[in-house]
Amino acid sequence: MMEKIILKAQNEEELKNMISRSLTLKEDETYQVKVLKYPKKILFINIKGEYEIGIIKKSELRTNKIETEKLKVQDESKFVKKDEKNYDLHKENNRNNNKRSYKNESFENDEKFNQENYSDTNIDKIRGFFKEFIIGIRLDIRIINIKKENSGKYLVILDGKDMRFLIGEKGSALNSLEYLISTTKKFKHLKISIDSNNYKEKREHSLRDLARKKGKAVLLTGNAIKLNPMVSHERRIIHEEISFMKGLKTESVGEDPKRYLIIKKLDEKN
Repeated sequence: MMEKIILKAQNEEELKNMISRSLTLKEDETYQVKVLKYPKKILFINIKGEYEIGIIKKSELRTNKIETEKLKVQDESKFVKKDEKNYDLHKENNRNNNKRSYKNESFENDEKFNQENYSDTNIDKIRGFFKEFIIGIRLDIRIINIKKENSGKYLVILDGKDMRFLIGEKGSALNSLEYLISTTKKFKHLKISIDSNNYKEKREHSLRDLARKKGKAVLLTGNAIKLNPMVSHERRIIHEEISFMKGLKTESVGEDPKRYLIIKKLDEKN
C-alpha cells in the first residue's frame, strides 16, 4: 500500500523543499504528487495549496507517467482557476504569460485616450488583479471597464448582483478595499478608484447633505459635532462643503483608517 502524507505550500520551490525534508526514500522508491487544492492569493493574503504526496516503488510506475509527477505549481505572480476538473496547470501558466489585447474594449469619443489606455500596462495589471479577486471571493461581480482618467487616477467600474456586498454599508467595504489595494506593493504608487452604477457620485451628494445638516446644527446650538471615521476623499468633500458655510470650520483628528472630522464654530476655543 502506498504511503501518503499531506503537505501545504505556496509554490513549487516551497513544496519541493518540504518534500525533501519530510520524505526519506529508498533507492527503489520515488513519489507522486496529487493536487488537492491550488494555492491562491487574494489582495495580499496568501492561501497555500494542499498536496497529497505518495511514496511508490519505481517498478510500479506506469510507462506513461501521471501528469501530477510533472506538477508545475504556480509562483506568487501566477494564479489559476481551481474549480475546473482535469485542469492543465502547465498550459494555463503558458496562456497567462501571453500578452493580452483588449482592443475590443472602447472608450467613447476619445481616440487618443483610447490608444493610451491600450498601451498602459498598469491597466492589464489592474484587470488581472480584479479577475483573480472576483474568482477568489466567488461573488456575482464582473468588470465593466478600466480606464485612466485625466487626473492620473485609474477608475475600475464593476457591476453585478452581488455588488452590494462589495460596497458595504455607506461604502465601508468599498473604501476598505481601495485602502487595502493602495497598501500592496504592486499598486502602492498608483491611485485606484472603484465605482459601480455611479455610486461614488451618489455618495458625494449624500455627504454634502450630511455636512450641511450637521453644519446648521453646530451654528444653531454652538456645540461641536464629531463625524464618523471617513477615508481621505470623503473628508475632503465635508471640508469643502463646510467651507461654504460662514462661521464654521472642520478639524481632522486621528490616523487613517480611523481618522474623523469635527465640525466647529470659528470662535470656539480648542
